[in-house]
Amino acid sequence: MGDYVTGDDLSEEDAMNFAMFVGSDPVTYKQASKIQHWRDAMDAEIQAIQKNDTWELVDPPPNCKIVGVKWIFKTKLKETGEIEKFKARLVAKGYTQEEGIDYSEIFAPVARLETIRTVVALAATKKWNIHQLDIKSAFLHGAINENVYLEQPPGYVFQGREHQVYKLKKALYGLKQAPRAWYNKLESYLAANDFLKCPHEHTLFVKKKEK
Repeated sequence: MGDYVTGDDLSEEDAMNFAMFVGSDPVTYKQASKIQHWRDAMDAEIQAIQKNDTWELVDPPPNCKIVGVKWIFKTKLKETGEIEKFKARLVAKGYTQEEGIDYSEIFAPVARLETIRTVVALAATKKWNIHQLDIKSAFLHGAINENVYLEQPPGYVFQGREHQVYKLKKALYGLKQAPRAWYNKLESYLAANDFLKCPHEHTLFVKKKEK
């Protein structure tokens, strides 16, 4: 009975059929590792992290704090209800971090609803075009100042280097400082491209063009 409660010991075919029947995503690496499209999704996530130069494998310093990681799985659907993609995200267990050891400042501003409404109203009045975009793996681009060490993720432990850990160069989802690191990265980019930050709304940046 236990096998069918957790799903950990099901075959790949049974795991796929069970997932389709209950309409749920896997909750553990062991469950996901039995299904090819989730294995592919995890491979893609690791490749994206490595391509972004997010971390490096090192020997753990004496008495260093090692933050755990876990996999999060999500099936993304189109508006029609069809499957768009299978997404696997590696996240740090940020709730285990300790202030002053592996994080310090964590505040990151969020746009107020009033600001968004004002911008949309101005655009409608002045007949401006509005564009939106999604920055892929945004939090992975923010640099961090603290020394943060992560355990090697389940399923991706290097043979012969099991004792080593990942030292982060950039933020990872789940870290307490990840939102702030991303905001700092975005703020620097916009400032370098002549955008001015509103002194009263730090998520609003304006660039004036000469007519």
